[in-house]
Amino acid sequence: MSKTEKSLEEHSIEKSNLYKKIWDDMYKLTLPLLIFLFTGCSLTVQPEVKQNEQLPTWVNSFEPLRAVGSSEVNFQGIYSQRLEAMNKARNDLAHNLRSYITSVFDSESKTQGEKISNKSSDKVTALSEIFLNESYQVDAYFDKNARLYVLVESSKEKIDRLIGNTKAKKTHKTALSVLKTRPFDKDELMKSRCYAPNILKTITTKSSLYQNKPVWFFRPNQNGVMGSVGIAEKEEKRTFEEQKRVALSLAKASLEKRLKTQIISEHEVLKIVNGDTSGEIFETSSVVKSASKVQPSVEKDIWLDPYSCELYVWSVAK
Repeated sequence: MSKTEKSLEEHSIEKSNLYKKIWDDMYKLTLPLLIFLFTGCSLTVQPEVKQNEQLPTWVNSFEPLRAVGSSEVNFQGIYSQRLEAMNKARNDLAHNLRSYITSVFDSESKTQGEKISNKSSDKVTALSEIFLNESYQVDAYFDKNARLYVLVESSKEKIDRLIGNTKAKKTHKTALSVLKTRPFDKDELMKSRCYAPNILKTITTKSSLYQNKPVWFFRPNQNGVMGSVGIAEKEEKRTFEEQKRVALSLAKASLEKRLKTQIISEHEVLKIVNGDTSGEIFETSSVVKSASKVQPSVEKDIWLDPYSCELYVWSVAK
């Protein structure tokens, strides 16, 4: 090997060693940085832990004359979602009512030393259906997934009074929590594209809002008021007045049905026990339908959902 070739080889080796040293130094410097970027950050920035949602106490509690129904988001709107939840609640309430009324009759028969005939058992079923029609919404709640829970009940005091259960004790009912409401904001409504501004101006909501809906949607029967809610969707070629008439008619129809049922049931059960022979209870009943006695209802409040354009009307008995 010539001196020139040997010199070139030594120079190549030195150059290679230099590159290797530079690479090692860079690796030592960048490795901690890479570890910090890819692991250090993820260790110091913890993801937020979501707390379990606190549902109202009544959702998971059992009471004899109350029941809870729920329904997921319905593509047909809030009216259909609420109706489904109400139907599920009333289905459970029917069993609770039948058990309660049967229990009352059993208690009375033991006290008087009498037996309940099969005919009386049939009457128990009929009574439970009557009081089921009189059931009403007590509260409601939307969870974080927009699932609607509805609490319905039937009046224990009225059942006891009409079937003669004078020794009945008062039962404890789960107290409803105070709703955290906010005032109705007219500006929110005016930004809506549901109707022209001149129409939106005519909508004046009196009540405060809870979960972005008027409080009476959740509690239409509070503070001694007998009320009902009607909800109508906005449809093409339907004017605001037409939408309002539909919502109001739904609210009034539901309320009048409940009032009428109460009148019928009072006549039904006044003669539930007419006499006793051979230790058995014989009964007669008279049904008197009197729609003319139904109290008229009035529109109490109105609200338009600025996003879905659904119209809510609250109707109450005079």
